[in-house]
Amino acid sequence: MMRPATVAKLALAVAGVAVFLFGVRADSSVLRWIGTGLVAVAWLLRFVKDVPPSSDA
Repeated sequence: MMRPATVAKLALAVAGVAVFLFGVRADSSVLRWIGTGLVAVAWLLRFVKDVPPSSDA
């Protein structure tokens, strides 16, 4: 099972690439910048440490 931080990174990266490509197709610089921003946020999340699972059982 993937950790929540990994899922967030993947979701943001995929969404960013999709928005960027749609911006290229639609010739919209705003969408290209939004896509670039989403990929940048996904990249910054690389440096977020995952919280270890708690041992409460």
